[in-house]
Amino acid sequence: MTQFLYDDLHAHLFPGDGDEHGAVIEAGLATLGGRQVLLARRLWKAAGGVDWLPGTRGYRMMPAAYVTRRIRDCRAQRLVYLAVHNHGGRGSVAFSSVDLATHERGFPALLDVMKGVPVGALVFAEDAIAGDIWTSDGRRHVLQEAVVVGPTRRRLTPVPDLHGYGVDTRFDRQVRLFGERGQAVLGRAKIAIVGLGARRQLNCPVQRQLSWPVRSSASAG
Repeated sequence: MTQFLYDDLHAHLFPGDGDEHGAVIEAGLATLGGRQVLLARRLWKAAGGVDWLPGTRGYRMMPAAYVTRRIRDCRAQRLVYLAVHNHGGRGSVAFSSVDLATHERGFPALLDVMKGVPVGALVFAEDAIAGDIWTSDGRRHVLQEAVVVGPTRRRLTPVPDLHGYGVDTRFDRQVRLFGERGQAVLGRAKIAIVGLGARRQLNCPVQRQLSWPVRSSASAG
């Protein structure tokens, strides 16, 4: 997706209220280097209280009338329908069991309407994405990565990409406990300690214990 579309989506999903928000992406489908690639074409932001409502089975939902409008748009243009929402956290994300059950109930019917064009869902966290894509043959496909194209090229994955990350031998005990991916998540964490005066910062055991395991920056205020 383009940087512009991603920034617009990110601002909608993460406005700072800590809540979940919804959207729909219409995407083209192409084959590049033998791989199936989705190309985000258009973003529809579901308006809270109108197109994004309290769910009957899950926390939030897009009402049937809104989904129908978006599905008809996609079918008319032969574009892939992607339902989008967000979870909290940073660096890793996954669908909940409720999310997956919703896909299993709804996506077969959407595929019938789409006449051979795939449908799917994306879930975002800060710096992470996961995808569940359904094709007309009934198969499900896990999204491997999303690439944001702009002044710089940015990759989003469901879990931290360890390629080139390396594991510092100082954190061997944590790697044994959390695994390399878990340590990668910790390595991206940031800690803020509120109410810790500058004079006491260096001698505070809590500050040392919190900041040492994650190999990251700790700030006091």
